[in-house]
Amino acid sequence: MKKLSIAVVDYGCGNIHSATKALELAVNETNINGSVVLTRDPEKIIQADKLILPGVGAFESCIKKLKKIDGLKESLDEAALKLAKPILGICIGLQLMSTMSFEGGKHKGLNWIEGDVIPLDPGNNILKVPHMGWNEINIERSHPVFTKLEDKDFYFVHSFRFSPKSSESVISSTNYGNNFASSLGKDNILGTQFHPEKSQGAGVAFLKNFIKWSP
Repeated sequence: MKKLSIAVVDYGCGNIHSATKALELAVNETNINGSVVLTRDPEKIIQADKLILPGVGAFESCIKKLKKIDGLKESLDEAALKLAKPILGICIGLQLMSTMSFEGGKHKGLNWIEGDVIPLDPGNNILKVPHMGWNEINIERSHPVFTKLEDKDFYFVHSFRFSPKSSESVISSTNYGNNFASSLGKDNILGTQFHPEKSQGAGVAFLKNFIKWSP
């Protein structure tokens, strides 16, 4: 049986090691023969079976770092759009998949899922921004990555949110004064505003589902 290869994309935007460790734990808890590699090598990204695009930081800085690495954007586009490899974006990784971000100006994203990144507005003065800590996700449409999850509380740290062009791309929503999309998906492309790698048991269960997922 072929060994499943999962590549965590290292483009210089934080949290890569905790994402890698959480994935390794999830792989060990499945019956799948798999390995996790941390890489920015375009060739390894093309060869991987599944991809993780993690990230912490400001959109402009992260998209610039990603595009600065020779061949990285092109290999990600090929893997996600042409080869249709399952790919998971986490926090900023999700936001980079957007058409445009309005964080600190106006910046083009990868445009894998149509929509914009806009400020998170709780709609009152009681709830603070950034939205930081545990919150519940509400499933808006069924998806294999959320099957058999007993715990639906996940960890968030963000000041901006993904506003998709089509509501059909929303998999889950979360309320923080107002509802926002906490996970989105389109075919083989998946993204979460929450951090599964910081979400303890629920996060590991989610990552196990992603590892098993075959879109």
